[in-house]
Amino acid sequence: MKKVKKGSNQVVQAERRRLLIDATISAISEYGLNKLTLAKIASIAGLSAGSVNFHFDSKETLLLETLTYLAREFEDNLEQTLASAGPAPADKLLALFDASLNPEITEPRKTAVWFAFNAESHGRKDYKRICGAQDQQVFAINLRLCDEIIHAGGKDGQMNARAMANSVQGLIDEIWQEILFAGDSYDRADARNMYLSYLASVFPWAYSSSHLHSDNSKKLSTKSGSLHIRKADKSDIKTLSVLFDCYRQFYEEPADLKLATQFIGHNIRKERSTVYLAQDNKGATLGFVQLYPGWCSVAAAPLWTLYDLYVDEEARCLGVGRALMLQAEKLARKTKACRIDLETAIDNYNAQALYEDMGYEKDRAFYKYSLDLGDD
Repeated sequence: MKKVKKGSNQVVQAERRRLLIDATISAISEYGLNKLTLAKIASIAGLSAGSVNFHFDSKETLLLETLTYLAREFEDNLEQTLASAGPAPADKLLALFDASLNPEITEPRKTAVWFAFNAESHGRKDYKRICGAQDQQVFAINLRLCDEIIHAGGKDGQMNARAMANSVQGLIDEIWQEILFAGDSYDRADARNMYLSYLASVFPWAYSSSHLHSDNSKKLSTKSGSLHIRKADKSDIKTLSVLFDCYRQFYEEPADLKLATQFIGHNIRKERSTVYLAQDNKGATLGFVQLYPGWCSVAAAPLWTLYDLYVDEEARCLGVGRALMLQAEKLARKTKACRIDLETAIDNYNAQALYEDMGYEKDRAFYKYSLDLGDD
């Protein structure tokens, strides 16, 4: 029993440290480094100032641990993304961009923190070492890939790899700055298309139309005004019920519009869930996302369960699902939730690709169990 108790305590302590690091990220993005205090961090974490001192002996220790955490997160993300890319240098250079634009890595809070630490790095050797190591690592990979692409195209005497790597890196840095100012509304799909277009213009032998596989001229987005996301209310129950019935059929339930209307109507009227609708500029409803509120006992913080996400068949691959997911994330951050949980079918590969592209991580530490309490 003692061993189990000790292990459980270690899990709790590790979660508290993670919670404090996340609160530090939020505090830095809100107040900056100069106005940061342990009291502000503790308040955001929902803990006492004494709890902060228990886990970190000083504010500087906590700051350094936060920067180290972000650097390690970026490095792991970069390593995994490059490993999953194709063997061709062109594929890996695109993967480098995807890793650098991963929503989990470049969410507005974290982007603000990176800029804050970089601004202070000229006077702090430890900050400079960590920030500099990341920049050097990314540029080294960038330079090597540009050199390989140039060599493969037989352009060694015509193009300078370092100059090309500098321009590619500059484009990524510029996008990070745009994310900092645009926040949650930043259109990463549009940024990726711009990056691909640039690569195709300077390395035409390496990037063909197959890389630009999606027809972005048909994409819908809140930024362009072609897509609108809003919270559903009682007036939407009839329209939403039709989509909800289709959603249940997707998971092999029999069509039952009456049941769908009763269930979704009860959720909205009783505010058991929060539902967002995606509509085009003509008012047609294209999809919805439904979230249920909950609590994480370990983090002692609220969480949201993203239970339903559905996009009409005619509107798929147009950016609707991503826009709904971004709205769900915005809700979670606004309510200071510690995370969003979701599940999907093992063979729903399109959904899995979207979730992972948006920074969601597959749970590899815990098993999911269910007790079926259906009709006996």
